[in-house]
Formats: sequence, C-alpha cells, structure tokens
Amino acid sequence: MPLPAWKKVLVVDLGFLGDTVHSIPAIRAFAVSGARVDVMTTQVGAELLNLVPEVNRTWMIPLRKPSPPPWKNLGTLFAIRKEKYDAAITFSGADRNLFCVAVSGASERIATVSRQRWWLPVLPLTKKIPAPSRADPLFEQRLEILRKLGWSGSNLGWFWSLRTKEKSEIPSPSVYLSVSAFGSSHKEWPLHLWAETINLVLRRRPETNFIVGFADSSREKERAQQLAELARTSQLHVLDSPTGLQSLALLLQKTDLFAGLDSGVLHLAMAIGKPTVSVFRDYEGRQEWAPMGKRHAVLKRPCECHQQKQNLCPNEPRCLAGIPACEVAEAILELLPDFPPKP
Repeated sequence: MPLPAWKKVLVVDLGFLGDTVHSIPAIRAFAVSGARVDVMTTQVGAELLNLVPEVNRTWMIPLRKPSPPPWKNLGTLFAIRKEKYDAAITFSGADRNLFCVAVSGASERIATVSRQRWWLPVLPLTKKIPAPSRADPLFEQRLEILRKLGWSGSNLGWFWSLRTKEKSEIPSPSVYLSVSAFGSSHKEWPLHLWAETINLVLRRRPETNFIVGFADSSREKERAQQLAELARTSQLHVLDSPTGLQSLALLLQKTDLFAGLDSGVLHLAMAIGKPTVSVFRDYEGRQEWAPMGKRHAVLKRPCECHQQKQNLCPNEPRCLAGIPACEVAEAILELLPDFPPKP
C-alpha cells in the first residue's frame, strides 16, 4: 500500500544536524511518492537540506540553546498556513514540533508521540503515531513511521548535491577528526588522548594524514589549535577557517575515515558513506544514535552522570576519559584502507 496521494507535504524537523541527517531518507521517500516536500527546520538543518535535491524549500526557524520563545516565529507559521499543505508531519515527539504541526493549517496533521502530556488531547492533530522502538537507528525509526502510514518502499538512503570548483585532493590514507561537541562538553574526549591516538596511529601508519576542522566558534577553533600543539606532528592539519556544511561534506567525501565524538558531524560522515570511529557515553537511547555495522567502531563507557541524573563531572567526562588512546588507535588502524607504499 502506498502513501496517501498528498501533493504538498510539510515535514516539521526542528532539530540540529544529527536529527536532520536521520530525517533525509524519509524526506526522500515522500518525494519519490510524488509529493512536493517542504521542511520546517533550524538554520543548520536548512543549510544541510540545501544539499538534498528532493527538498523543494525550507522554512527556517532560528533555534539555538536556549531557544527563543515560540511567539517570535508567528510570522513564519502564518506564512506556512497560507500554503494549505495536504499533510504536515513530525517524526519527533518534541513539544515544539507537535505544536508546529498542530497549527500548520495542513489538512492532515500527523505527529509522532513519544510520551503522554496532559495537553496533548487538546491539540488539533488528525493522527497520532506511537514512537517506534529506540533500539533501531533513528533513520530507521523515521521510515517505520512512514510504514505505519502505508509506505512499503525500500530505504533510499542519502543523496547529496555537492558542487565545487575546487580540484584539491587529500593524500590517502586520511582521517577527518571531530574533537568538539556543539553545546555539550560532556561528549568530548580529552584532547591529550586524541593527541596520543594520532601518534600511536603514526607509529604503524606514518603516511596517515589527520585533518581537524571546526565550526564558527572560538572555542572549537581553540580546541583544534590545542590539539595541534599537543600532537606535535606535521601529519596533523588544522583548517584555516570555519567549515560550512557543503565544504565539510566535500571534505568528508575526500577523506578515508572519520574519527570523533557523538555529534552531528559523525552522523553526516555516516550518511556520506565513510567508515567511522566514535567515542560514546553509554546512555539510554544511545543505540538510535550510534552508527551500526562492520564499517563503524563505537567505543563506549557507562556514564555515571546519566545513571544518577546529575552532573558529577564539572570539567571533563570521567566516563569518556576511561577510554584509552590505544583502543581508539586500534579501531582507526583496523578501518583505515590499505594502500601500497609510495615509491
């Protein structure tokens, strides 16, 4: 059974980079079914979805941490209502997403419900779908929601429209490192362990190139520069300027492997098709975020802060600090492709 014959669909996806990456296979499924797909998203989501040819347009909501009050986006909501969408849907049960679907003015207003709220029955939603199992990857959960609406297609995965005039190549083997986490230092592995990892890899694969980028953030730039000072090797290259998402996607496409944190960049690397090595706190719901398969190594430790629901690590996460550099280096060496030595 196919999806309903909707011509105009609004996907409400008010999350950050990782959330948007995982929504793309479902967005593409809507487009293949014949619908024009618009997406209500955040600034970083709009930047990413500009690389997805199946997305017709984005309605950008400038969310950040902390987010602005909903009434500041009323102008966008009024404009969306004028579009008279056949359907509006959210794959997330977050409160803001539920409200935006409810007031979208679409004929069908479909929401994924992850937990009950006292005000939920008051919202003018036409269909509520129970959230899928969190044991599955997040993109699979999005597709499962479509199956509950009648979709029976196959996963189209990700497709990117990347345009560049640059012809630069990156020598192989190469590793892109992501050492900073947006908005949460509790996801960050200590820099001295990253430096130790780099040098352990270079002892066995001295031809390996490491590339470190950073977002438009003075803190991220400073961490990248601190890593270079700790590693003390010419095989580590820190980018000169902040990296936009198109440039980042192109860079990830040219490298051989991603190594980094539980962050949006990890999900982008996975979606581009790169093998990944990542460090994770072992928290509830980790399974839906951690990449799965033989091409992905996830190194994790139990998180006492999460278990006790309080911040026990004011500076750096003790759980992640318990992952030794040799373990991460071994995972990188195992996933790096073999190349014949240069003459």
